[in-house]
Amino acid sequence: MTSQIIQYSPKKSIVAGIIGGIAGGAAMYGIMSVLMTMIGMGPNCFAIIMGMITGQKYEDAMGPGIAVHFLTSIVIGAIFGAVISTKKLQVKGFGKGIGLGVATGIIAFIVIFLPIAMTVMPPHMMDLMKMMPGGANMGNNMAGNTGMPEKGNMSQEKMGNNMPNEKNNMGGQMNEQMMMEESQKTMSSILGGSFVSHIVFGAVLGAVTTVIVRRSAHV
Repeated sequence: MTSQIIQYSPKKSIVAGIIGGIAGGAAMYGIMSVLMTMIGMGPNCFAIIMGMITGQKYEDAMGPGIAVHFLTSIVIGAIFGAVISTKKLQVKGFGKGIGLGVATGIIAFIVIFLPIAMTVMPPHMMDLMKMMPGGANMGNNMAGNTGMPEKGNMSQEKMGNNMPNEKNNMGGQMNEQMMMEESQKTMSSILGGSFVSHIVFGAVLGAVTTVIVRRSAHV
């Protein structure tokens, strides 16, 4: 069967690609949810970040984030279906279908996800971390235990006037610095996990699309 020329219409191929894109998007979302949980964030934080990028507030971001994720998956699937409807790239077997799907996933990672991750995602990561329980108080809590020795020669009135401001300033600086460091570590994990999830997305896209077009094709 794999050595024979399989023909299928562009319309059927695009529909198959859309279905494959939805399946691949679900697999990718599952992987990102596991990753987000492993790095100490909620399973839906990936969708929340995507929603915040579109301009939604934190509390309203999850739904739009999921919609954007699956809409993107559908568009990629439709493009994949259109591409494999051409004569030279028509899928003849699972090896070629999955291979083209994985290539599509990697291209999507480079062209779509990577620019977003390098530009608009980091600020929203910072905002999300501040909104997480304990995030906003991280720096202030540490600043309250700085280990700074008390100076006996300093008057109590002067200490009373200066120390609260110094602690607040130090707390704000430490908070921002710690958030930035934590955000950078988190982004590294997200980039690695996203690359893997895009490969899985492509493999599922290719496999599901291949199954559908092979069933609807004629030799």
